[in-house]
Amino acid sequence: MLRMVSRIRTLPILSIATILCVLALVGSSLCFSGCRRNEALYEPGAMVGELAPDVSLVDMAGRQVVLSQFRGQKVLLAFWASWCPPCQTEMSSLQRLHDNPAVGNLKILAVNVGESKEQIASFVARQQLSLPILIDAEGIVQKRYGVNQLPIVFLVDGQGIIVARHFGLRDWNSRDVITELNQFGRE
Repeated sequence: MLRMVSRIRTLPILSIATILCVLALVGSSLCFSGCRRNEALYEPGAMVGELAPDVSLVDMAGRQVVLSQFRGQKVLLAFWASWCPPCQTEMSSLQRLHDNPAVGNLKILAVNVGESKEQIASFVARQQLSLPILIDAEGIVQKRYGVNQLPIVFLVDGQGIIVARHFGLRDWNSRDVITELNQFGRE
């Protein structure tokens, strides 16, 4: 009888531990694979080897920014949102890249998707970001590029061709990444 009571008490503890492990696995897979919201299906969007769709968005100061105005420069076009934990980490990494003099002729444009200017401004102030932030509150550019997971980065060469697409969190300041960024567009 005593043995049976002991077994009954350990079953709920094992169940709770199992549930917590499953939740931890699900949470970590979201953190490391990227964030998704509004799971609507998008067109395939922007593809490597194709001309990047020309976009026109407003920056935080209210100025119109058009992707084609950066022809002749390499562009790193990063899609993000402040509610996405991997995006939060990546924005800090992109800020360090923006400030890094070892990277030449690269324009970083961080496209926030689906958030208000006030939400973005609050995040930018907390993170002390100075890199260019573009606002895609309606998700028009997000759909045009086929973005359904955040963060995602498109690398565009000086002729406007997408040369790479990176899904998920990445350290933009590693030696290998800096070398890749300085090399692309030279091929």
